[in-house]
Amino acid sequence: MHTAFSIEPPPCGSVLDRRTIALANARWFRAMAWRALRDGAPKGALRAANARAAARIVLRQARRDALVNRLVTDALAMSD
Repeated sequence: MHTAFSIEPPPCGSVLDRRTIALANARWFRAMAWRALRDGAPKGALRAANARAAARIVLRQARRDALVNRLVTDALAMSD
């Protein structure tokens, strides 16, 4: 059985990558909300509200992720 250790960054990306992805997702949800209001399909206002709520959730999670990352980084810096 092989055990591989690597000093490369984790595959999930850097903090900047995750932030960029979160912003792109939030923009996509907001664009979906805009389309939901204007496409004439049933319950457009409800679909728009759900899309805006999803955008807020994505941004809130990104902020939480950044805060946790900062706390962990500071804790690791203090332990060295």
